[in-house]
Amino acid sequence: MATTGNNKLTALITGASAGIGRDYARYLAARDYDLVLTARRVERLEELAVELKKAFGTKVTVLPMDLVDPDAPSQLATAIKRRRLKIDYLVNNAGYSIAGKFAKSPWQVHRDMIQVMMTAVTELCHIFAPLMAERGFGRIVNVASVAAFLPGSPGATLYSPVKAYVMRLSQSLAREYQVRGVNIIALCPGYTWSELHDVAGTRDRMNRMPKFVWLEAPRVVNDAHVAVETGKGPVIINGLLYRFLSVVFQVIPDNWMNALSRGKQSQQKEPPSPKAKPSGKKPSGKKPSGKKPSGKKPSGKKPASKATSKKSSAKKPGSKTPKPKKPGSKKPEPKTPKPKT
Repeated sequence: MATTGNNKLTALITGASAGIGRDYARYLAARDYDLVLTARRVERLEELAVELKKAFGTKVTVLPMDLVDPDAPSQLATAIKRRRLKIDYLVNNAGYSIAGKFAKSPWQVHRDMIQVMMTAVTELCHIFAPLMAERGFGRIVNVASVAAFLPGSPGATLYSPVKAYVMRLSQSLAREYQVRGVNIIALCPGYTWSELHDVAGTRDRMNRMPKFVWLEAPRVVNDAHVAVETGKGPVIINGLLYRFLSVVFQVIPDNWMNALSRGKQSQQKEPPSPKAKPSGKKPSGKKPSGKKPSGKKPSGKKPASKATSKKSSAKKPGSKTPKPKKPGSKKPEPKTPKPKT
């Protein structure tokens, strides 16, 4: 039985309606924790609560909240206090990814992501970690990602920076609170089967990846629980593959990684549009007016030179016929072009 002293332990899980959050709820219910579940989708939370009560007889409190609302963390804390519940185990799991380049989404979309995955996580730690420390016992699992070790890259622009923040926050808090009986870890899984990719619209691309890169959510949850209970970490990376890659990412300088990224990006550039080619002349689209000569050099046609020949013969009678001058040595006076009909 999960107890501290004479009291049964209670866990608060955000984003509990699907993925790692849902599997974490099942895992802790099987170990006799009482649960407080929060997410946006009320129906899913209630279905999960019924399932856990039937399967394990655990007490489940459903508190639907949208962490996009800046007031949601404090409202959640107030609702918990009103029910005279004490949170001994906090799982900050709520999160998602935004697909595409930074400018593709309006600022509000990015702001909401920062609110849910950074600000709300920090505020919930700020609310519950001191209360846990006062009682001398507590567990906090902040779900980050192995993406926290990656340098910034185009596409899903905020995901890596957000997860890096969660990881660093967890490291700092772990050092502050470990001596007060509160264990805090950053959980850094790799690709894990969940609805994250459906929400981000990347499911088709993810399904083409090899099976060996994928982790199962129950395994990720078990790794997290064992680590936070035994005081390991504070950074927990799931799977040998991702532990190896995290080391590689830290060894290779970020600038090298960025250079490789730029090289791949340049290979994928679209060819220049035909409209971008410079045109030699600006077509006016107008017909000749007939009022003024065009001023351009005569075309391949030989200009009529009767006046010129008479003039030259008048100056030097009996002389040989002069050789025709090269075009351009002296511009003949062009005849006024007749307007086309």
